[in-house]
Amino acid sequence: MITHVRSVSLGVPDMHAAREFYEKHWQLDLVGTDDDLVYLGAGCAENHVVRLRATPESRVDVLSFAAESPADVDAVAERVIRHPRAALVEEPGTATDPKDGHRLRFLDFEGRTVEVVAGAARREFRPVEPGEHRPVGISHVVLNTTDLIGASHFYGAVLGFRVSDWVEDVMCFLRTGSAHHVIAFTRAPHVSLNHVAFELRGVDEFMRASGAMRGRGFEPVWGPGRHGVGENTFTYFQDPSSRFILEYTSDMLRIEDEEHWTPQVYPANAQTSDQWGVGKARDELVSTLLRGTPDPGLWTPPPV
Repeated sequence: MITHVRSVSLGVPDMHAAREFYEKHWQLDLVGTDDDLVYLGAGCAENHVVRLRATPESRVDVLSFAAESPADVDAVAERVIRHPRAALVEEPGTATDPKDGHRLRFLDFEGRTVEVVAGAARREFRPVEPGEHRPVGISHVVLNTTDLIGASHFYGAVLGFRVSDWVEDVMCFLRTGSAHHVIAFTRAPHVSLNHVAFELRGVDEFMRASGAMRGRGFEPVWGPGRHGVGENTFTYFQDPSSRFILEYTSDMLRIEDEEHWTPQVYPANAQTSDQWGVGKARDELVSTLLRGTPDPGLWTPPPV
């Protein structure tokens, strides 16, 4: 079983600026460097939650999920092999670094490189204290897709995700476990990263983090607010080095009684987007920034 989003690996054209943003402003911990790679951690035991790689243009290298056991990784590999729209990139167990555990990489139906890992090394970390506006880890990732129905079917068939809710024919929210969603897809004219959401300890820490970013000169792209679907808080910012959108979030809805959960179809309106309505309203500029630009990393797995 897939348990959560482990990390995202991003290609960035300006490594110096990216490191400054993620370390100094987004407050991730420098875990290590290796040639043109930088590993960044959060207030959790994952050996990293973000990996940066120097690339000519911004791209998504890898989306990494954690699995409960090596057997779960092998089961995903079998489903990838059988699926007509998936392709293996690495056989299970081919991780070159022992700390990466038992690993599988494959291309999804739109060319993204996806990784599933079990048994990766854990690291010592400093827990996030009450009132501290430092991310606990990655909450979820939202991806732009040209085939919303295909995305929900593919990730259900290959990774075992279950649909939590829809926003008309615009968004689909998928879960594994009780968190309302660990991944979501948004219908768009091209395939790209919509945003990566980082979990804060609670609402107070979420507001402190949002305010701290504004204090450093980073105006929110959207928020602060609380989504209607999933009920999580949100403030979105743009990394100026890569142009990727990052979210601070907290208080995701937990689905404790999965047996009786029935997905709903929400209207695509302001109340669904933001229950609070106190921050900047979502307008066409926000939608444009969240759509991003076509991902140049599709169908071209990173060399590491």
